[in-house]
Parts: sequence; structure tokens; C-alpha cells
Amino acid sequence: VTGLAEAAHFAQGHGLDLAQFVSAIDAGPLASDVSRVKGAKLLANDFAPQAAITNVLENVRLIAAAAREAGIASPLTDVCHALYGETKALGLGGADMAAVIRAIEERTAKS
Repeated sequence: VTGLAEAAHFAQGHGLDLAQFVSAIDAGPLASDVSRVKGAKLLANDFAPQAAITNVLENVRLIAAAAREAGIASPLTDVCHALYGETKALGLGGADMAAVIRAIEERTAKS
């Protein structure tokens, strides 16, 4: 979902119509039930929770901790954890995990 949100943000930043982007993702080999559901939420700016940021943040924290305990590198998990934490800090802890796009937008605004 974080990758989908980043890709949507990238597409919008390059002037692509978000509806066309979501349609292209849904028509290709990257399509999945998750991409269809979360892509629609991104398109509609609908962050009503299905998987709330606070819950996802805790789950990702547990996964990262298990990886560290086993001596397994988890760089993507670590980045996702940071972004979900930033999303929660924006006051979006109760929002759906697709709201991670707001943290990505915030990073863009600060760069």
C-alpha cells in the first residue's frame, strides 16, 4: 500500500490523471485485490478505515522487531514503519493505511 501511495503521488506530481493511473495499475500484472481497493480509496481521497494507521504501525513494528531479532535486514519494512509513524503524527492515526500518501506529500512539501 505504501508503494501504491508513493506511485500515485509520483504520477500526480508528473501531471498524470489519477483515475488513469489507477486504471492502468488495475489492468496490469501488479493488479491485486489490495491495489483495487486502496487505489479506489486514493482516487476518492477516502481514508475511512479498513486498516487504521495506528494498527498498521503496530503490526509493522512487530514485524521489524522480529526481523531484527532474527538478524534479517528489513529496509522496506523500516521505511514503511517510518512513513506510518509520520502519518500518525499528522493526526491520521484513525485513518486507513492509504492515508500514508499524506506523509509522502508532506515529505515532498518539505523538500
